[in-house]
Amino acid sequence: MRMTATAIVLLLAVASAAAAEPQTWEGWIVGRPCLEGPQITDCPLRFIGSPVLLLADGQHVAFRHGEAAAVKAADVDAAYGRRVRLQGRLDGDVIEPDRMDVLEATGERKFFKGCL
Repeated sequence: MRMTATAIVLLLAVASAAAAEPQTWEGWIVGRPCLEGPQITDCPLRFIGSPVLLLADGQHVAFRHGEAAAVKAADVDAAYGRRVRLQGRLDGDVIEPDRMDVLEATGERKFFKGCL
């Protein structure tokens, strides 16, 4: 069976669209130096300059962020140390996120006068 040029172009377009489907990753944003020690849950904010997404299985993935990316530095700052969901595409071994959703509420503590 011979394929026409139109059928080949259509097949290639469908294949490239399937390859470009966004993926989803969930994990915690921490600084890369915190991956070495037990400071994962309390990673100091001074390591925010090199954030990575720490996955539940212990693996980590770098992601693009900054002014030219969909995830801005202020977004990383607000989500640092918290569980997030990144949606986007993998470019080599770096996530190119289209969107970031914070899945954990902030650790606000509420005080009340009841027991004082």
